[in-house]
Amino acid sequence: MAITEKVFSEAEVREIAIRVEGAEKADRNECVGVWEEELSVRTVIKNCRGVLAKSRTKGTGNGTIKASLHMAQDLFAELYGMRQEGLKDGVIAYGTASLHPVFCVTARVLDEDDNEKLKAYPKCTIQKALARKVENGGEEISEIELELTIMPDDFGNGLYEAVVTDLTDEELKSKWMEEFKPEMARVVEI
Repeated sequence: MAITEKVFSEAEVREIAIRVEGAEKADRNECVGVWEEELSVRTVIKNCRGVLAKSRTKGTGNGTIKASLHMAQDLFAELYGMRQEGLKDGVIAYGTASLHPVFCVTARVLDEDDNEKLKAYPKCTIQKALARKVENGGEEISEIELELTIMPDDFGNGLYEAVVTDLTDEELKSKWMEEFKPEMARVVEI
């Protein structure tokens, strides 16, 4: 087996899905332009007589996702907490009562040979304020830019991923994009 057959180089985010806490299924979206993730670490060092003797780095379960995409208006409004009581039908607002909800993001990622990897970020929220750009007369419609905070779930994880050919649980594979929950990825002990 060639070394390149063991390597999974993420080349394209083909689809993402966002499931707001409490929803049964996620809203799927294939219109992603840019996807950038960065997970955080914590490093603890030990010095001995002023010289670095030991350094240990561990994941924190935290991180950020920066994404550019087009999305449905209803989902956009929900992610920014724009659904408010007391407004007339069809009216939404953003302000002091707009609480950004927690949601799960899943992604279907391809490598250069169209092999698939499934990713899940079980606990996210929008970190930056509402910002949009419109260019009158432009030839391309601007994508919405989101910056998400990744938080650790109850198991301390901020990211789950599986190369589809390595995933043997067919139910997990079929439910990953729309219904992912961390418990689904865990081994059930009897």
